[in-house]
Amino acid sequence: MYTTRVSRGQSIFSFLSCLFFLFILSPSVSAATPEVESVREQIQKKGGKWLSAETSITRLPAAHRLKRLGLFKGPVSIAESAAVLKSLQTAPKSQAAPTYLNYYDSNYVTPIRDQGSCGSCWAFATTAALESQVLIATHATPANINLSEQVLVSCSGAGSCNGGYIDSASYFIQGTGLPTETCFPYSGTDNNCSNASCPYWQSDTDAINACHWVSLDSPTVTALKTALVNYGPLVTTMNVYADFFTYAGGVYSYATGAYQGGHAVSIIGYDDSSQCFIVKNSWGTDWGEKGFFRIAYSEVSDNRYVQFGYYTIAYDGNTPVQTTCSYSISPKSITVTYPGGNAVVSVTSQPGCSWTAVSNTKWINIVSGASGTDDGTLTYQVSPNNTYKNRTGKMTIAGKTLTVKQKAKPLRYARLWRY
Repeated sequence: MYTTRVSRGQSIFSFLSCLFFLFILSPSVSAATPEVESVREQIQKKGGKWLSAETSITRLPAAHRLKRLGLFKGPVSIAESAAVLKSLQTAPKSQAAPTYLNYYDSNYVTPIRDQGSCGSCWAFATTAALESQVLIATHATPANINLSEQVLVSCSGAGSCNGGYIDSASYFIQGTGLPTETCFPYSGTDNNCSNASCPYWQSDTDAINACHWVSLDSPTVTALKTALVNYGPLVTTMNVYADFFTYAGGVYSYATGAYQGGHAVSIIGYDDSSQCFIVKNSWGTDWGEKGFFRIAYSEVSDNRYVQFGYYTIAYDGNTPVQTTCSYSISPKSITVTYPGGNAVVSVTSQPGCSWTAVSNTKWINIVSGASGTDDGTLTYQVSPNNTYKNRTGKMTIAGKTLTVKQKAKPLRYARLWRY
């Protein structure tokens, strides 16, 4: 549990709010595209308090805009519904919620990331919430905390660049955790888990103690605010409509446009004076308010469109996971006849420990199982020995050495010369 009272201070959001009104009234505003002009008309008509402009997202083709989304909403079981009610009823009591809270002001929010043309918003939202838990626990510098979203995309089974589930990602973060970005840099592709730069990344990760459902399909502003005060930044979801791509500042509320898809983000605060939540997005710093956005409380209660706050998850605490992985292989050495052929070696390790294999000899080739997690097997091929000398080669498997001895070709195959 984390409870705090954060002062307004030098919040960038208060500053940007002032800039918003200066910008929208300035005669120097560049001419709007037809798309932006249409959105602006609807904002004015509906009394909205946000700015529509050409952004880094509106400059993309329609198909690439959709790749900035990627949330899957799966069916929720009765047990999960009960867990929501239980988590709300047993939520730690805190001091009265302040009228303004922004975890960015307390250095508990890491810098804005960019998911690129990959539907991995679900991975970025959950990773952002984990990073905030690390900052709350350690008081580290935000710029120094950068965990690997690519591990979620490639290794968790929670989704891919075609979309994913925030609950599955959260359970993976709780059970396994995430290593640093350097262990598996983000590529914006599905990639393969075996391509991680750190083959044993599971031995050094950051995880959470627990995760709690805050809301499913009936969120309230009060419940979201209470969870923010008690737990810190939250993982949540929203429906994205076409007008949201043009967001350039202010307090967003739906104005116009067709439904584009589901999106996952991280709520990092709220402001009662502006009646809005403060949110971290994953579209880079050239969109919105330097990558962040504010959204009206009304978009929580108005379930016809945006449905902000549906399927919200709170993380509870940070647990660094440092697992010492040990490995053994069987057999450790083998002798084969001169024709060669295929052979198998077994690898034994603890759950969650990954391993790789490499041949150090050109006449020994890996057929399958060049990498794995937990226990596994590797198949390799030994080429024929067409010399009349015995030879020895080696393979490195999970840090262990396999010695392969191959017998020479029998002398009866040698050509007899007469002089």
